[in-house]
Amino acid sequence: MKRFLAAAVIVVGAAAYVAGYWPEQQRRMALESEVAALRAQVANLEARVRAGRLLGQLLNVTEAVAALNYGQAQTLSSTFFDDVRTEAARAPGEEMRSALEGVHQRRDAVTSALARGDASVMDTLRTIQLKLRELLGYPVVPTTSQSPDALPPDALPTAAPAENAPKP
Repeated sequence: MKRFLAAAVIVVGAAAYVAGYWPEQQRRMALESEVAALRAQVANLEARVRAGRLLGQLLNVTEAVAALNYGQAQTLSSTFFDDVRTEAARAPGEEMRSALEGVHQRRDAVTSALARGDASVMDTLRTIQLKLRELLGYPVVPTTSQSPDALPPDALPTAAPAENAPKP
């Protein structure tokens, strides 16, 4: 009888342990998977913040070129492209990595244009800007530089009526 009682106590104790352990183990596993998903989401958001910082640096380069301050633009451009290379190496996703590597490939063209003081570098900077905006998920409306002949007739300004024309 004592053996039966001891065995019953052990079985009941084991059953109580399993009954308490199993739900907690399941809960722990679910929470660990949720934590892993949240860590991945945080890593993605941190990468987007860094990409946003790159966009800000690019805007500074663009402003320096617009002000015809090519010396400052070269310095800013060098820092920008160094940061792009660093970010491309640590980017969490293949899409971001390939986009940043594509931006970094334009370094030589931008650097040489800035060294020559070539204002046409603005087109390249705008292209890079659109790429970064697209990478960040901002709506991108491509701009086209069209000649006035390519515009529809209703988009052209009309001449002032004769009655409003200045008198000589």
